[in-house]
Amino acid sequence: MRTTESRVTARIVRTENGEMHTEYEVGGVGYSSREAVETLLEGR
Repeated sequence: MRTTESRVTARIVRTENGEMHTEYEVGGVGYSSREAVETLLEGR
């Protein structure tokens, strides 16, 4: 996968106890932080 072809999907998830967090997916792989996605894309 090249950076120019990368698609990032973000979704907000609410757990059963009411906590909310954001999940990111790039190329079918999930990441828990925006910083991790930026690091992945900058390294390509």
